[in-house]
Amino acid sequence: MSRRDDLLELLRPPAHRGPVIASGAMLFTAGLLLEEQRLDDRLPNGVHLVLVAAATALLLGVALLSPLEGGRPTASQSVLLVCGLVLLEVTLLELARILGAPYPTSAAALTWTSLVLAAVASYPARRRNAAIATMITAVALGVAVLAAADWLAGPLSATAFRWLLLALSLGCVLASLALRGGRPRHAELLVVTAGLATLAIPVAAAAGALLPLLPFGGGTAGGLLPAFWELVVLAAGCGLVAYGAVDRAPGAAWLGVAHLGAFLVAASAGADDTLLWWPAILLALGGGVMAAGLRPRRPLPPEPAGYSVERPLASRADGER
Repeated sequence: MSRRDDLLELLRPPAHRGPVIASGAMLFTAGLLLEEQRLDDRLPNGVHLVLVAAATALLLGVALLSPLEGGRPTASQSVLLVCGLVLLEVTLLELARILGAPYPTSAAALTWTSLVLAAVASYPARRRNAAIATMITAVALGVAVLAAADWLAGPLSATAFRWLLLALSLGCVLASLALRGGRPRHAELLVVTAGLATLAIPVAAAAGALLPLLPFGGGTAGGLLPAFWELVVLAAGCGLVAYGAVDRAPGAAWLGVAHLGAFLVAASAGADDTLLWWPAILLALGGGVMAAGLRPRRPLPPEPAGYSVERPLASRADGER
């Protein structure tokens, strides 16, 4: 057996070792990220690049070369994919710094690194049926779109940032509809990605109110969000809860609950002590829907009487004559 075959054999561990390797990969990734943060100025960028690139190759190698079970990755392989793709983004950012990108990373560097990450993540999404890779691809493309808009059009206003997030969310929903029949797990995680995009709207507004220097934040004179964006957050939350209940997707349901909590915070911030307008609207709408569901049942009308058509004698079977 050649040295290359020996190396490939090491990257294909037995299935029963998968959980142990995945647990170690999470700890190793966290430690490496801490090392990158603490020793950022103590080590040359080239050393950082070599360390993170080697770890990325190892984790992605094990994740992509391990055999699938039932035509899709195991939970352990999905963990390795996530860790490897996270480190891949760090590797690309280190490469961008070596190529001259300023620190913190510029919008231009974030654009091309996110596009490369999306291209790499799309491979296990398509060829190995990895749903988590589909989600990472969608997130990376979303970051690339936001960064490219900030790079090409200048600093984004809070309104432009919210419209882009809403457009990205709708794009993920449409993509999930296309994958719903053939790859339901991929479709589910795309719905979760859409929810993350809409949840970023109130989160960015709250962060901007607490830290005014942050981009994309800021609120209005009367609260965190204008009424239209409060409606968007409310509708997204109700839709996610309904989707989670119908398709039994707890991740989407809990994300919907987070939306509803964010809506309550946004609708309460700076509001007057009155029932106008959200309390009155929600009470009327919720009460009307419950009343429709609890209305008295009426007996169904009787079925129509059966009828028969007399067929010609020539068309009858021998036993019917």
